[in-house]
Amino acid sequence: MNRILILLSLAYLSSCASNEPSKSVARKNASDNVVVSEDYSWVDNLDFKTKEERKYVPDQDQFKGELSEADALSKESAARLNKPRLQEISSNSSDPLDRIVSLCYQEQFDSAFKLIDEVYPNYKNNTSYWNQVGTCYFLKAEYSKAVLFFNKSRDLDTKFSPPVNNLGVVYQAQGKYQKALLAYKKASELNTFALTPLYNLSQLYLKYGKVDQALSILEALNKKKPLDVDVASSLATGLLMKGEVNRSVEIFTKIDKATLSQARIGLNFALALKMANRPQDAVMVLQNVQSPSESDVQAYYQKINEFVRK
Repeated sequence: MNRILILLSLAYLSSCASNEPSKSVARKNASDNVVVSEDYSWVDNLDFKTKEERKYVPDQDQFKGELSEADALSKESAARLNKPRLQEISSNSSDPLDRIVSLCYQEQFDSAFKLIDEVYPNYKNNTSYWNQVGTCYFLKAEYSKAVLFFNKSRDLDTKFSPPVNNLGVVYQAQGKYQKALLAYKKASELNTFALTPLYNLSQLYLKYGKVDQALSILEALNKKKPLDVDVASSLATGLLMKGEVNRSVEIFTKIDKATLSQARIGLNFALALKMANRPQDAVMVLQNVQSPSESDVQAYYQKINEFVRK
């Protein structure tokens, strides 16, 4: 699971340490003439019971359950799971790491961090655990802590790609695009089977007009996962930017109506139809697009609306 977005701050270490043996009375030298039963009377047998640690298992590191091929990337990242699926995971999953990240994506941070503390003794040496903690801090927009926790995850396993990808996500959110690009490239090198780092890299290329670089990635991803709507819509958008309007329309047409109602996808489809000299079809698609709430998408919506209805 490319479970998005860890070194602990001293304050956090203190809170986690409360789950370990808490008594800190100094041991006396064996040469001291003391009565053992009195000197160690504070010791509880529970203090010597070790917790079973849960090791990271790569083959199990993806979201389980029914996911269609249209949601191929969702197996790696909870960012693409819808609200009902997140609620199902947080309520029913037997995997605490799945529950943690799903709670954070629902912005139920108090519950998520309570669970993080509860399972710490079992997962303190699990690289995926720290990656989840970093993800929660990223979703809280506490980027410095997110970076620390992702690096903690990397310290435990230098070949684990998700925290490297997630560092790229943090850098991109901070406007550090060159560092984000390098992180995505590194993550894809660490795990050549992972789709998410490559997809993120393609989005960065599209954002800055490097269309050919983006298309080379998206064409390859589309061959692997031809039904994934995120990959397909990004490929169609890249083709539109390159001027291959008819092929762009062809790909957009294969996406289901519900997905096309999302502004980030439907607006570009309407634009492609208008540029393909199909103005009536463009208006019909635009009418199905839900009004966006984000201010930057709202501005784009107004521009496309004016252009399509001319």
